[in-house]
Amino acid sequence: MIYAEGIISFLSKDIVPTSNTYMKNDLVHMEIIEITERYSTTNRTKSLEITCRYTASLNENYECKSLEDYNGKVKPFLQKQIDHLIYRVEVHYLNYM
Repeated sequence: MIYAEGIISFLSKDIVPTSNTYMKNDLVHMEIIEITERYSTTNRTKSLEITCRYTASLNENYECKSLEDYNGKVKPFLQKQIDHLIYRVEVHYLNYM
């Protein structure tokens, strides 16, 4: 398994979460850092920009020869875990578990 940690930002139209923990399961843990309201001027809709600190456990992939190769695997993995539009993923740390 590969351990990844960093920052993720995504857009949500849901109600503001009431706790600091956005998601916690066996593979992903997300802790909310900041929530910002965003307004679209083109279609006049309101959405929430939620920024979280995440830790994730990814399965090893035969295509990846080094830890740096897993940088491109983190966003697709996180996108499968949440139903919102991810627009920024920062990978700060990768290591083998």
